[in-house]
Amino acid sequence: MLRLAILFIGLMAGQPQQALGHETAAHAQLGDPQGEPIVVGSVHRIMSSVYGDEQVLTVRLPRGYADNPDKRYPVLFSVDGGPEQDFELLAGIAAEAEFSTSFEPFILVGVQTEDRYRQLTPEMTRLPLQRLKENYGERMVPGGATKFREYLARDVVPWATKRYRTDRKIVGAASLGGLFVLDTFLERPEMFDDYIALTPSVWWDDGRIVDEADQQLEHHAASDRRLYLTMGDEGIGNRMGDWLSKLVGTLETQAPEGLRWAFVDRSDSEEHRTMALISWLDAMRTLYLTPARSGSPLTLLYNGFEKREYAAAASANLKAGKCTRAIATPVTFEEKNSRERELYGMCVLMKPGSNITAGNMEPSDFGRAVEPTTK
Repeated sequence: MLRLAILFIGLMAGQPQQALGHETAAHAQLGDPQGEPIVVGSVHRIMSSVYGDEQVLTVRLPRGYADNPDKRYPVLFSVDGGPEQDFELLAGIAAEAEFSTSFEPFILVGVQTEDRYRQLTPEMTRLPLQRLKENYGERMVPGGATKFREYLARDVVPWATKRYRTDRKIVGAASLGGLFVLDTFLERPEMFDDYIALTPSVWWDDGRIVDEADQQLEHHAASDRRLYLTMGDEGIGNRMGDWLSKLVGTLETQAPEGLRWAFVDRSDSEEHRTMALISWLDAMRTLYLTPARSGSPLTLLYNGFEKREYAAAASANLKAGKCTRAIATPVTFEEKNSRERELYGMCVLMKPGSNITAGNMEPSDFGRAVEPTTK
């Protein structure tokens, strides 16, 4: 039997891994030492040219990565993605992509934060720092977002894109991390292709990021970037002022050419601490949805073992070959169920999960308009 010394070990054969430290100590206690370890990813240490010291990254590669040497994958950079942070949760989301095939497999790169209160927050220019410390204590020393963004740009992204077969670049995080994602989208939109801001702290500095958003969006060049934004029942903070509604309104009137964006309001179903799992899953399904054929050819599943006949359009669609975006029909669940006979066998693009509350994403915009690239 293999002894479970650590949970996070190298995924790729032939690549030596450095000895791991305290980041994985707690994970060693999750498994029964009499069993064999389950590998969910790897921990890497890189020397940062920005911070001048060693920083921690976590990585999960898609199943079959080594067996498809010409295939490239979207890469999700998860801020607050260290071993003791959001990595495990997102490893599960990545596994869901592979098991359900409802959205594209992706490379996960978790970026550990050592002091998220400092590293992920913009400078405060409106409110006195003392007000912040009265609520958060001395641990709150804000203003490190610009430096952390530079760390991503100079160290993390080049490391990952050189080492792995990456395609579109995604950045995502929640709460103060969501604030960082929004700040990065507004300040340096060219850094990533897709932005996922989960319950972002738009209250920061009395909503300054919201008030300045319209001016920043004016300088955004036309692109195919995408933004997924969601908020739950925050109780206070994000929903106390008009910050959220103003941000959504600004996107509705000031979205630059080519930007596709979606806001999902979860105030009637989730709160701040319960947002992560459902929101990450919905974000990836929205941005990387894959099509599938409607119905099943198994007669056992139908009343009276009735063999279903294909409508003329569905028959032609089947003859067109593999179910891809190029031949998919965008539909909602309601539409598919009301036209079940007509759409039986049809390649459809149908997003599970929450409906979009606001934004300019139509059913035809879910997923990617082009097939994943090859090397």
